[in-house]
Amino acid sequence: MVTTTAILALIALALFVFNARRTGQQVNGLKTGLKLLLKNLPIILLALILAGMVEVLIPRDFVQNWLSAEAGIRGVVIGVLGGIMLAMGPYATLPIVSSIYVSGAGIGTVIALISSWSLLGLSKTPHEAAHMGGKFVAYKTVLGLSMSFLAGCVGLGLEYLFF
Repeated sequence: MVTTTAILALIALALFVFNARRTGQQVNGLKTGLKLLLKNLPIILLALILAGMVEVLIPRDFVQNWLSAEAGIRGVVIGVLGGIMLAMGPYATLPIVSSIYVSGAGIGTVIALISSWSLLGLSKTPHEAAHMGGKFVAYKTVLGLSMSFLAGCVGLGLEYLFF
């Protein structure tokens, strides 16, 4: 986490300097960034609280039996199905997934979860069907399920090999 923060700080500083030299409007960039922070801060705070609650509420036995590397393909399937049902944005989803991972979920399960959330979230399906049509949604669903399952299985295999 510290490395990520340091990298983001360096990128922000570089863009600040670049913007200052190029346009002299670095204050506008700071104002815009602060507005975005204030707008998203409640979501981020609530998501982190929710993630903490999930970490405490999910029994370790459940994670070990159903979501860990020892769960095998069963964990990957649960990850794919869980990712489909997560109808939230990244500010809420990623802290929850992180708390599940910290609780002992396997890498394959977490990869399947994030992959299916990215590719197949149920909250997107009605909009995709309305704009792209049912045939598109069917193809996307089949491919998304296949790719999410495959990604989870690869993660599971790598976990067995290296961890």
